[in-house]
Amino acid sequence: MRRIPSRLCTLVMGVLLGCGTPEEAGGPEALSRQAAALAEPINVTLHKPATASATQGSFLPEYAVDGDINSDDSRWCPGVYNETRLLDIDLQGTFDLVRMELYTGFRADRPIKSYELFYDDGTGWKPIPGASQTNNTSIAVSTTFTQPVTAKKVRFSCKDPLADNCRVKELWVFGTPHATEVNIPPVANAGPDQAITLPTNSVTFSGGATDADGTVVSLAWTQVSGPTATLSGASTATLSVTGLTVGTAVFRLTATDNDGATGTDEVSVTVAPAPQTLTNVALGKPVSAGSSNANLPPSNAVDGNLTTRWESGYHFQTHNYFDVDLGSAHEVHGATLHLSTSATSSYAMTAFELQSWDGGCWKTIPGSVVEGNPTNTTQRSLTFTAPVTTTKVRVVCKDQPYCRLRELELSGRPGVASTAPTTCAAGQQTLVRNVRYDYALFLPQQYNADRTTRWPLIIALHGLGGATLATDRSGVLANPEGLARQFNSASFRAAMKAIVISPNQRLPFTNSGTGWFNNDALLALVEDARKDYRVDTDRIYFTGLSGGGNRSLEQGITDSGPLAAIVPIAFTSTPTNDANVCNLKSLPIWSFQGEFDTPSRPSNLKNWLDTRCGAGSSAMRFTVIPGGRHDGSTWDTAYATLELYDWLLQQRRSHRP
Repeated sequence: MRRIPSRLCTLVMGVLLGCGTPEEAGGPEALSRQAAALAEPINVTLHKPATASATQGSFLPEYAVDGDINSDDSRWCPGVYNETRLLDIDLQGTFDLVRMELYTGFRADRPIKSYELFYDDGTGWKPIPGASQTNNTSIAVSTTFTQPVTAKKVRFSCKDPLADNCRVKELWVFGTPHATEVNIPPVANAGPDQAITLPTNSVTFSGGATDADGTVVSLAWTQVSGPTATLSGASTATLSVTGLTVGTAVFRLTATDNDGATGTDEVSVTVAPAPQTLTNVALGKPVSAGSSNANLPPSNAVDGNLTTRWESGYHFQTHNYFDVDLGSAHEVHGATLHLSTSATSSYAMTAFELQSWDGGCWKTIPGSVVEGNPTNTTQRSLTFTAPVTTTKVRVVCKDQPYCRLRELELSGRPGVASTAPTTCAAGQQTLVRNVRYDYALFLPQQYNADRTTRWPLIIALHGLGGATLATDRSGVLANPEGLARQFNSASFRAAMKAIVISPNQRLPFTNSGTGWFNNDALLALVEDARKDYRVDTDRIYFTGLSGGGNRSLEQGITDSGPLAAIVPIAFTSTPTNDANVCNLKSLPIWSFQGEFDTPSRPSNLKNWLDTRCGAGSSAMRFTVIPGGRHDGSTWDTAYATLELYDWLLQQRRSHRP
């Protein structure tokens, strides 16, 4: 690396040597101390301009560089569900950076687990060597960079799951004023990662390197990790690797320039085992079902015995389900279903399909849909249009009132789990058929971004005379009642950061039913949602209007265990008449009532909870909507209030007393 004295150093030395005698300037010792001070790393981010890609409320980016590591109010937070969470700091100069100190979390916990630190030397953003973490457990981290970097700006990137808020109390980066000329290290490129399947056991990597201010004088390949392999051409751009075995092997390309600086890049090859013979991968695996006859459990359908069976409970609704958990990723090619009560009986399912778990929702397997199966056809073998790789398989029975399955055989072999984004119908409201209630489903726009983030769940209930779905179940109504109506707005869809299920109480094709939801069926629907989507079980909420609002209150009174909060709107019941009404005291409640729709109902309930259910105030609040009546003027106004969702999604079951 080439260096010449910086302008600052030259100026200081010139003043010291050019004004008075050495004694007047402090003598040789003073000169030595001041020169050493210039070379001592300092916190170069302190009080520097800071900007962020997103900011939550008053937790501003400048708080991350104000020097305060003690106050929880002095921190930067980007908020949850923002896909990009970047904190940029302008150093207002150029510095040689050597280490960092990072203070994160809330009080004494919630550290940021995964993050990256980048620098910009005027040619674009690049990662700082040794500054990234993927499994951090500390709220205070001190890191010395594996290689000093010269930078004008610094960028912090939070990589934690979207549901986690990245809290940065302080980001301190230490360095010294940089020289006016510095060698830029070369940039190595090892090429793309590769994947092979045995018996193929060799690959070739084509790499290279560039140097912005000189020339690349040498290249060197080394193996970093994984099963040991044989390398050929390790000092050239092209590396031949042989003798690979099952696993992931990582190789590093190091480039050296004419000033001795180095740059590295890594590449991997994942070796899968040779394809295995197809077997029945469902045999003996864990199973569950939407409902079951107590004497004919789901396990009977994967026990290898054709004289036993699973039989559903009695249901008016169709679309009961039978799930098989394969335990790990499997490549499934087809299925054989043994139906009815025996091989010769006439009680076979007439309509069914198979679905595979996509990491965030269930997807119909092409080639598995059966309609019009004769009741005396008790065995159906299906070859899928293309193999599917999945961890779970579901049989959806479209018959009612009973579904019967003597054995499910899945033809497959072990596979490699997908890391690609999921492909669920996100950012829009769709129809879902379910054995409890058919419903309108909304998944947040960012739902497919990763396979780990779990999302809050809102169960939204219509009133006694309302509906969310077309009678023929062709789709969601153009103007459904309740929260479901708000998704007609593109801005509302973009703002909603929760899974929303709006069940339809009325039976399909007849529109029969009173619109009154059943407690046990709603709790079972919540359990179905936990199986069908990535639900954050700490944030499950009920809301409803009119009769649906009554049901939300009754749910809180009779079984608030799974709930983090409820939002009853325009309720008409008198919950204070219930002997167990005090169960609502600790449950966060935000009630809405119209000005002309007996607004005393929520105020009376809150007063009862505050004064007759033990010491202290309840967790209830209420809003009276001016001009609101017992119609959309109240519930549509309430559901359009974005502040409601800011409050609601902060409520957690684990925070309740």
